[in-house]
Amino acid sequence: MKNISPRAKNFLWALFAGLASAASSAWAASVDWQTDWDKTLAAAKKEGKVVVAGPPGQQFRNALSAFRKSYPEIQVDYVGIQGRDFTPRIMQERRADQYLWDVHVGGASSMFVSLLPNGVLDPLRPSVTLPEVLLDKNWKGGFDDGWMDLEKKYIYGFPNYLIHGVQINRDFVPETEFGKADNLWDPKWKGKITWHDPRGEGSGANQALMILIHFGEQALKRLFRDQEIILTQDYRQQAEWLVRGRYPIGLGVLNTVLWTLQNEGLGKNVRPLKDLRLISATPGFGNAALINRAPHKNAAKIYINWLLSREGQSSYAEHTGDNSRRLDLPPVNAETATEPGVKYLNTMKQDHIETRRKAGQIAKEIFK
Repeated sequence: MKNISPRAKNFLWALFAGLASAASSAWAASVDWQTDWDKTLAAAKKEGKVVVAGPPGQQFRNALSAFRKSYPEIQVDYVGIQGRDFTPRIMQERRADQYLWDVHVGGASSMFVSLLPNGVLDPLRPSVTLPEVLLDKNWKGGFDDGWMDLEKKYIYGFPNYLIHGVQINRDFVPETEFGKADNLWDPKWKGKITWHDPRGEGSGANQALMILIHFGEQALKRLFRDQEIILTQDYRQQAEWLVRGRYPIGLGVLNTVLWTLQNEGLGKNVRPLKDLRLISATPGFGNAALINRAPHKNAAKIYINWLLSREGQSSYAEHTGDNSRRLDLPPVNAETATEPGVKYLNTMKQDHIETRRKAGQIAKEIFK
């Protein structure tokens, strides 16, 4: 370096020092992360279990209980329950000074409406520590795009798949007569449309929100009032009506239930309506949150990191058929995979909570 000017030497020394400092910091962060993880895992094994409230259905139970394969010392107590039922249950328990839950996986809207404002949730962000989970390159839109709440720290959505607002049995309703969303208001289909009850939380509320956004309040009221809509809170019942043609048009149909029946040979000609105004790209029931005052806090932290890891996401996608936001996993369902360059509305983010509430209120006014 004798032929290099003093100024250049100073620059090179500063550069080397900066690189050394960065390498030292990265090594220290790695050591700190691993030390924290090992300590948390040891404590989680002593706790012995994690209590998870998740969506009902065997496919969700299988997906979210697969944690045991990686951590056999930690039992998964899984309770399948819809958000509309879980919220009053946990609030009643808390009034009795009972704190029984660790993790909640489900629809985001019930978390926004009741759990978050009532102080039931702990911040999730500080518990996510696995390096492979935090890498932006592993997630569609980057890791932070999964946050559903405005503060970006409580509720994390990990799948990303298309939700088609309307499913139609083409054995009974030809595409030439019903090929766009506007046909919903055609008197020809009066009394032939089911809707998963939009007065509560769930997929039916999501479709009411989409119609309110794209068609307006009066159109939503006319649809509710004039078309003799058949409401149900039973996803299985709605899917069976649809595949058998009793009611050949369904709004808010749960894909996983429909696909189960189709795999059994029923409703092979049930198809989603391809109208972008009624298609959203959301996490569905794939939103994770930490319950505060949890009895197994360490196990909950290990569970959350597993769930968002490549392994956990692979299990969820395989069992539920819902595509993960992780880019290092291929879509498991081409029909619900998002198309590059197409902008879809994520109606489950907190930004839409007031509009969702308005759609639900309209439904309550019409369906007394």
